[in-house]
Amino acid sequence: MKILELIQKKKLGQEHTREEINFIIDTLMNNSSADYQISAWLMAVYFQGLTDNETVYLTDALIQSGDIVNFEELTSKIVDIHSTGGVGDKVSITLIPLLVAAGIPVIKLLGPGLGYTGGTIDKLKSIPGFNTGLAIPDMIRQLKKINVAISSNTHNIAPANRTLQAIKYTTSIMDSIPLIAASVVAKKVAAGAGNIIIDVKYGSGTSLKSAEDAEKLANLIVRVGKKLDKSITTVITSMDEPLGRAIGNSVEVIEAIEFLKGRNQTSDLANLTYEFAAIALISLKRYSSINEAKEYLKYLVTSGTALNKFSELIKIQKGNNKVLDSYDIFELPKYKLTCKSKQEGFVNRIDGYKIAYACRLLGAVRDKKNDDIDRSAGIYLNKKTGEYVNREDKLFTIYTNKHEEIELIKEYCYNAFSISENQEPQKNIVYKVIRDDQNV
Repeated sequence: MKILELIQKKKLGQEHTREEINFIIDTLMNNSSADYQISAWLMAVYFQGLTDNETVYLTDALIQSGDIVNFEELTSKIVDIHSTGGVGDKVSITLIPLLVAAGIPVIKLLGPGLGYTGGTIDKLKSIPGFNTGLAIPDMIRQLKKINVAISSNTHNIAPANRTLQAIKYTTSIMDSIPLIAASVVAKKVAAGAGNIIIDVKYGSGTSLKSAEDAEKLANLIVRVGKKLDKSITTVITSMDEPLGRAIGNSVEVIEAIEFLKGRNQTSDLANLTYEFAAIALISLKRYSSINEAKEYLKYLVTSGTALNKFSELIKIQKGNNKVLDSYDIFELPKYKLTCKSKQEGFVNRIDGYKIAYACRLLGAVRDKKNDDIDRSAGIYLNKKTGEYVNREDKLFTIYTNKHEEIELIKEYCYNAFSISENQEPQKNIVYKVIRDDQNV
């Protein structure tokens, strides 16, 4: 068997066997195939696609390339909620302490963010001292103690997937539906959680631009999970604009803390957090009604229970939980630029990609896995879609440590806003929930 023959086979649109997929991943892991050969195969997959069986073979090969975490008696109770990524997506930070407050064990194995959507680990690292390097045995001990553990120590969890992701990103094929499905399912199955919920995002701030593509991906994830004996729930959500008002690292953590303090309870961030948490409670048969589950979850926030769980998590992972009382504990940027609206009317759209690109220019996200990022840099949206803005009202705020390219950054942000005299109807952020091939 030769890699060139398999590249040719997929280029012609022919179906691989399990043995052929295993061979490709083996050559990736033992470096007997060059990166450019794997790139050629990935590009052939991008244009020719994979069948369901091929996607299952690839997913399983990625899982088997490293360790598979076993939480033993805790497995059936643990929930892992994963997002395919979106601009300003800090739901993990609001959701994890809320689920733990509800008595649900949560474990998260996360890699650093790559590309314009940022990563949860990078956001948590903006909390001074927060240790994200827990080994698996440490995570298990911590899970048994406080019901939650988070780590970036994923070096041997589906390691072939990490290498494929880097190649996919540098060759601009991040939007291949079967490759996304294989990557997401492999990471979650190898990480050991018994209950998996995947947030599949679409819109200008993600790699999937349409609801139709997101639904194809969501259904494929469910089918692949089923063939691997894993029940996976997928939630399709709109990401046409940034989620919440903050985009960056420390600014997003601050926004999450504000939610956990019981503020901004009618925001898109709050709505999505409660939706996911309620779905988790229903999946675990704790509630049968979404509305009843949400009422209970809102109590956990307004009573301060969820915030206390976040404080416990920060403290046990060596972070400075004084950030909950004073945001000055975070590393602060040198400059804060308040930008005012040049027109008046209703904000009807905020282009997530343009805001994300502005954050990239600020240095708040990385292009390559070893890039340094500025965790104090970011953008705050003073106005969101559906709100009225007067001329000279604050429209957005830029936090930065540099002056270079600032005019270009401001231009991207201004161009992201669509403002008109008429208010356009707003669509629901949750498009559809899919579980076991059935729309819920």
